[in-house]
Amino acid sequence: MTKKVLITGSSGLIGGILMRALADSYELSGLDLRQDPQNPNVFPADITQPDQVEAVFERIPSLEYVIHLAGDARVDADWQSAFQNNIGGTKNVYAAAQRHGVRRIVYASSNHATGAYEGFPPSLHTRERIGLITARDPVRPDGFYGVSKIAGEAIARMYYELYGVQSVCLRIGSVTRDDDPTANPRLRATWLSHRDLVQLVRCSLQADVEFGLYYGISNNRGRFWDISDAERDLDYHPQDDASQH
Repeated sequence: MTKKVLITGSSGLIGGILMRALADSYELSGLDLRQDPQNPNVFPADITQPDQVEAVFERIPSLEYVIHLAGDARVDADWQSAFQNNIGGTKNVYAAAQRHGVRRIVYASSNHATGAYEGFPPSLHTRERIGLITARDPVRPDGFYGVSKIAGEAIARMYYELYGVQSVCLRIGSVTRDDDPTANPRLRATWLSHRDLVQLVRCSLQADVEFGLYYGISNNRGRFWDISDAERDLDYHPQDDASQH
């Protein structure tokens, strides 16, 4: 039987890419603030409201995977919004997943969990100053958005340790609507192409890993985040390099 996947935030940029690209391999449902009139399998819900989240999970029996993207994606999100949407909302999604026997969640964290390594404003010479930043380095958030994503990683870890809900947490780099990494020098280092994004999520769903934290970017020559563990553990092999554009 085709495995079922729920994508929260399914109408966002990344959600839309994945809804189109994964439809050939999985039975997809979406959760978003608004109903998609073109897709009856996208269910409206506000993730800050646990009853609404629960109602969506009840409509998808035998759900095995969740890709959790929903939340306030603004890097400059204020504390109230980051707390309610990204921390409270993530807790609500994990709690419903645990109650309904979901096997694994791919959690969209963010590079802003360590954004302060880059300085203010971000330096173009980060790699030369500190080397590659790994998932084992101490967190250094650059705002409440980054703080909320770190909290989400902690929620994922707790649900794995206490309830066995598997998680692959991805500190996603820069995904652009036009898939073009040439807008500025930092983007050339942090770009995650649409093609590599899809591969990374497919690998995260399928990998023989029960819990892991990884940076998600393309094979950019100037990158300052380490992706060697994602290559090793997830069998992720990015095909694109911003320096080739």
